Amino acid sequence: MTALDEAQAISAEITAWRRELHKIPEIGLVLPQTAAFVKARLAEMDIPYTTFARHSGIVALLGKTAGKTIALRADMDGLRINEESAFDYRSQNANMHACGHDAHTAILLGAAKLLKRHEHELKGQVKLLFQPAEEGPGGALPMIEDGVLENPRVDAILALHMDRRLYAAPCKNGDVIVKYGNSSAADDQVYITISGKSGHGSEPHRCVDPIAIASLVVSAIQMIVSREISPFTPCVISFGTITGGQGAENIIPNTVVLHGTIRNQDLATRDFVFKRIEEIVRYIAKAMRADCDVTFLNGYPPTKNDQAVVDAFLASALKILPPGDIHVSGEDSMGGEDAGYFFQKVPGCFFRLYGAAPFADGEVYPAHSSRFVLDDAVLYRGTALFVQNVFDHLMR
Repeated sequence: MTALDEAQAISAEITAWRRELHKIPEIGLVLPQTAAFVKARLAEMDIPYTTFARHSGIVALLGKTAGKTIALRADMDGLRINEESAFDYRSQNANMHACGHDAHTAILLGAAKLLKRHEHELKGQVKLLFQPAEEGPGGALPMIEDGVLENPRVDAILALHMDRRLYAAPCKNGDVIVKYGNSSAADDQVYITISGKSGHGSEPHRCVDPIAIASLVVSAIQMIVSREISPFTPCVISFGTITGGQGAENIIPNTVVLHGTIRNQDLATRDFVFKRIEEIVRYIAKAMRADCDVTFLNGYPPTKNDQAVVDAFLASALKILPPGDIHVSGEDSMGGEDAGYFFQKVPGCFFRLYGAAPFADGEVYPAHSSRFVLDDAVLYRGTALFVQNVFDHLMR
């Protein structure tokens, strides 16, 4: 049997794992229920694992001490979203797996099962990295700091993500997409506080209006993208939250707080954008007699695929999938992904598994939507791709 045949034979089990995980989404660095589920499955497979004091990351190690070491990474956390679906496996709490991390964890558990079955055939070692907090504050860096890429040292790493985007070349469920170069963008957050002087809305001349100033700031910051960055350089600055006032119509508040996200494909542009945001906020606030504070938080670097590892991934994929099911994309993604920290340390390949599914109203909603649905019938293909690449890498 091929890796694809063996993975397909346990497809129902992978789907069942994913649906159990979907019921118990947790956020952040500490995921007690999720970690307990993963540890229980690894124990059933007789796979030893390591846990950590300050986060819920789990590392399992399989294979022989002689030879190379490859790592497989899956993120486990959910999002602070109330799910709208009526599935019997819908979330049982106020969070939701609205990005597919439950699927990633189930796929890696499937790979663990098949690799354990063939452990005696491995010509080296494989590390399974179950990671918390990809959605924030970031779990990859704490795991690296805890030594997960050492003892034994990892030579290459693979990670995947479920996908539902529209590509120039149409994809069907079960197809795999990979890209040379950056698979994701640098992902940073900016918090801006504009402090003015409150008062009556009928007497704005006696106030310093932070709402009006915040409006100027948002408009001026968008000029960075449209007038200071080359149109051939991907860059996104979006504000998702503006908070000011207490709901009154006639009270000018003291402060307005803005939360935004910044996405860049290269670090030089990223540094330039940070500098310009800080200058624009500071000088507009000064000109309008206000005070300000600008804080950049939670940055993830781009996830940059290694050319040789991508070449090897494609060669392995072609052994088990038809050529028409494999797509090499040239399209940039401005999504963020803290796997970039792993990829800074170890050459790797981050690939995508297409698995879009419609909500009850027939529409396919994007990731991070309360109506996000995925096709878990194709998850076994992710497991097969992991397993085939492990054997090929260790034999190479």
